[in-house]
Amino acid sequence: MTEAEGASESESAGNTASSASTPAEQNKPNLLPNVGDLLFVGVCQLLLFMRPSFIFGDGSTGWHLATGFYILDKHVIPHQDFLSYTFPGKDWVAYEWLSDLMMASLVKLGGLNLLAVVVTISLAALVLALYQRIRSAGSNFIFALLFSTFGLLTSAIHWLVRPHIFTFWGVYLFTTRLEDFYNDKRSIKSLFAWLLPYMILWVNCHPAFLLAFAITGLYMVVATLRGLAAGATPLRAKRLKQATQLVALLGGLFAVSMINPYGLQLYHYIGEYLHGTSILAQTDEFKAPNFLLNFHAYCLAILFAFLAVGLAIGAKKISLPSLAMTMVFTYLSLSAVRHMPLFVIVALPVLGTLYSGIQLSAAHLPHFLKSITTGAASFDSEEKNSRKHLLPLLYSLAVIIMAFAGGRAAPDAMLKAGFDPLIMPSTTLSYIADHNLPAVGGFNLDNWGGLIKYKLDMPVFIDDRADFFGEKFYNEYGVVCEAKPGWNEILEKHKITWVLFPRDSALIKKLSERSDWSKASEDQAAILMTKITK
Repeated sequence: MTEAEGASESESAGNTASSASTPAEQNKPNLLPNVGDLLFVGVCQLLLFMRPSFIFGDGSTGWHLATGFYILDKHVIPHQDFLSYTFPGKDWVAYEWLSDLMMASLVKLGGLNLLAVVVTISLAALVLALYQRIRSAGSNFIFALLFSTFGLLTSAIHWLVRPHIFTFWGVYLFTTRLEDFYNDKRSIKSLFAWLLPYMILWVNCHPAFLLAFAITGLYMVVATLRGLAAGATPLRAKRLKQATQLVALLGGLFAVSMINPYGLQLYHYIGEYLHGTSILAQTDEFKAPNFLLNFHAYCLAILFAFLAVGLAIGAKKISLPSLAMTMVFTYLSLSAVRHMPLFVIVALPVLGTLYSGIQLSAAHLPHFLKSITTGAASFDSEEKNSRKHLLPLLYSLAVIIMAFAGGRAAPDAMLKAGFDPLIMPSTTLSYIADHNLPAVGGFNLDNWGGLIKYKLDMPVFIDDRADFFGEKFYNEYGVVCEAKPGWNEILEKHKITWVLFPRDSALIKKLSERSDWSKASEDQAAILMTKITK
């Protein structure tokens, strides 16, 4: 319902006070929280207090922290591997070095609690930004709440303490700023001022900075085609001018992307990584979403349904670049779990536009529902003015202070962020440290490699840098993981003397059956097996 219609409905209900207010008074911002602010607090409460280990559900956070501490300690960005004992000194492009440095710096200042707070605030702020984008497109707060809720539930599948958070924000900034530029709501100077500085940050934080070129290129291509199809009209000159400006932006993006420690080698290294298709296919986050068993995939399907309905009945049309972008990211979300949050970031503003023409009316509703609808319309009008976001600011300040004041590992601390002992090794790591098990000769789950390096400061057999270890090595590792024929020979070749693997894994079952291996330690997630020497 529009503001004017809301005012009319209020008059019919006898609300003369609201009808007496002027448009300036109705649009005056207030300090009250809006629904997006409440979503912000809800996300923070969930990730910091209810599920404090949720965002630490990936062991690769460990090697990012280890890399960051390496940079802090040695004041140099690594160019050779120091994380593994199997490939020591091998050339390595640490393309996420800046995000690793930021993460380690936060841990050094306030432990894992401060890191969790900063990451959580970043995720919650993105949810708030998307909610505001939906509202600014004209959608009712009910639609905005609905889309934002299913959006955050979908994207939560990849909410982790990892550098891809910079890609979440990169996709949001590039798609929204370019859309505003295409619709004449933003100048080219503003576009350069926003996107070039962020590109410098993005290129040093996550390899998906390549999406910046893809998104900008798509808008450039659409603007060109639209201009050429417009004939001899003012629209032709406008779109072709935009296309020319976007070509200049692409050039600027490439130029600033060279502000990285590796130069063009960065592009070559990422290209080699993307060619490792057989390795990527075995990684869970690169697998297609399971719509039969996964809750986050259910939410994705609901967003698809909202999108289909909006495209069919939406009174307000979306731009051609928005449509093309939505189609591209729909395909990406269906091809890999890790792309589901990116689809959400692209699709939610589109849904806001599509549903902006759908109004809530009490005309044909039963009497008991009319008051509810009228109240919702009044709230919608008032909620639009809650744009100060004071609650998120105060909440963020409070939890940051809490992270510093509560200590890094105090038993009575209110914040207790950390790795989940149900899925990550804990007391088994203590056993390795207490008994001085040698690094060389250890065999570990790849996803735990970074955690072992971070916790014990010892090089590991493997971690989950699939781009680094190569296809041959990963295939051998896979044979051992699944205890396929030849697994023991591979362990013998690498002179493995201890194995740290999940409790229910095929490898632990095989080792438990052998007389030359014994269980040394176990915890809720892992079993540590050691080889009996004669």
